[in-house]
Amino acid sequence: MLLEPLVLVTDRGGHLHNALKLMEQLQRSPAAVVTTHGPDIDSLRRHFNRVYGVPYLFRWFGKKRWFNPIGAFRHLYISAKLALKLKPRTVISLGASNVVCFCYFSKLLGAKVVHVECMNQVTTKSITGKLLYPICEQVFVQWPELLGQFGPKARYEGWVL
Repeated sequence: MLLEPLVLVTDRGGHLHNALKLMEQLQRSPAAVVTTHGPDIDSLRRHFNRVYGVPYLFRWFGKKRWFNPIGAFRHLYISAKLALKLKPRTVISLGASNVVCFCYFSKLLGAKVVHVECMNQVTTKSITGKLLYPICEQVFVQWPELLGQFGPKARYEGWVL
């Protein structure tokens, strides 16, 4: 059961596109969308009243990803601040590592967390899935082969997206 207010948290790009498609399929509109900073935020604000950006945990230098300690502190602070401000009852997560902190802070405030594993995860869990599983009410996997990698909270309902 998805309780209001429902907050959608996702990275931008493909994860964001999939998250918006999921909301369309559920015929639901989230109370707020939390995503990573980028040009997508401006276009999202034309469709949703409450759109918030969180900074990235990592920096890219060419094709290498590096942990950004200053960005991480900003990310933690902003994620906590947004969770306190939005007080979600349900969080639906689609995305990479940038969604984890918001989900944990929301869970501490009593939210139900639901994670949808990325379509690319066929036989192994994502890092995000591994980190969120302990606090999730449910994890939806999109391949039957992946179901055995998770515990009893995982569900396969066919392709979600």
